[in-house]
Amino acid sequence: MKRLAVIGAGLMGGGIALDAARHGLDVLVFDQRPDGVDKLKARAAHVYGRWVKNGRLSQADADAALARLAPAATLSAIGAADVVIEAVFEDLAVKRALFTELEAHLAPSAILATNTSALKVGDLAQGFSFAPRVLGLHYFSPAEVSPLVEVVRSAATADATVEQALAFLEATRRTPLPCKDRPGFAINRFFCPYYNEATRIVEDGIAGPADVDQVAQERLGAAAGPFTVMNLIRPAVSAHAMTNLASLGPFYTTSRLLDAQAKTGADWPLEDRVAGADLDLVERRLLGALALPALELAAEQVAAPAAVDQGAVLALKFKEGPFALMHRYGAVAVEAAVGALCARDHHPVPAFAPVAAA
Repeated sequence: MKRLAVIGAGLMGGGIALDAARHGLDVLVFDQRPDGVDKLKARAAHVYGRWVKNGRLSQADADAALARLAPAATLSAIGAADVVIEAVFEDLAVKRALFTELEAHLAPSAILATNTSALKVGDLAQGFSFAPRVLGLHYFSPAEVSPLVEVVRSAATADATVEQALAFLEATRRTPLPCKDRPGFAINRFFCPYYNEATRIVEDGIAGPADVDQVAQERLGAAAGPFTVMNLIRPAVSAHAMTNLASLGPFYTTSRLLDAQAKTGADWPLEDRVAGADLDLVERRLLGALALPALELAAEQVAAPAAVDQGAVLALKFKEGPFALMHRYGAVAVEAAVGALCARDHHPVPAFAPVAAA
């Protein structure tokens, strides 16, 4: 495996490209914006320069990595790639239109990976002749730094495709998290409902964003509270990601407050508190919002619980993942927290509750 092609030179695609070049791969980058690849080269030079200063990279290696980033004038150039990763706009129609264009250019031995964070891989690949060579490689932001990549196989994905993808991730020193092709995959399956519940707590007047972030950090072991994280990834992006989980049941409905905040485009007011906020109730609701989807994904065998916990630590900087957290709180507390949310939303109670005490 020597050559990677990345389609989309934005935040995620650009991060994937510059990291792969650092690990010795020749990287072709296609972007519809006329200056997209030039901006990526400037970004890569800045990132590599920072790594040189902190000792992560020598100047010679930085120069060599920058030289390995090359523009692809047209999509036909990606025929030279062993692995193609698309990181275009998160929309099913947009991605399938790209797949249609790629059908004439993808090399017979190449695999096509989508960096989608929530769309089903099977829906993207359905009907294409190369569907067995399609899988999800979901990177986390910033893609050039975060070590975790969810490896998502659809019902049509061939074993050889997964093996080739794992070899690519090994070459670029990433930690794979194998997942089934379910909405939200493994990490967003519990992370999105967690921050969605945080907004419901504020909507209900129980606490302010500062109170919720405090509980998340001090009691649940989050590196940053949910409102701080939503400001980093943007409330509109947060709301869109949550919307993609709606098919999973009423608990996964986007809160009115999150939807409204997304439409304003404004940041959450991180300093706002509520006098006399019930921090114990905040804790129970956040715990339930992490545990409920984690129990469901375990029951559906989306991913191994130990791998999910590792992913939470690597990608989200949690001190412990949802299954370890459930073990710490114990079955009684977890079942009460989950049961309260299920009763409120008329959502089925997960049948996999014993994992909380395992």
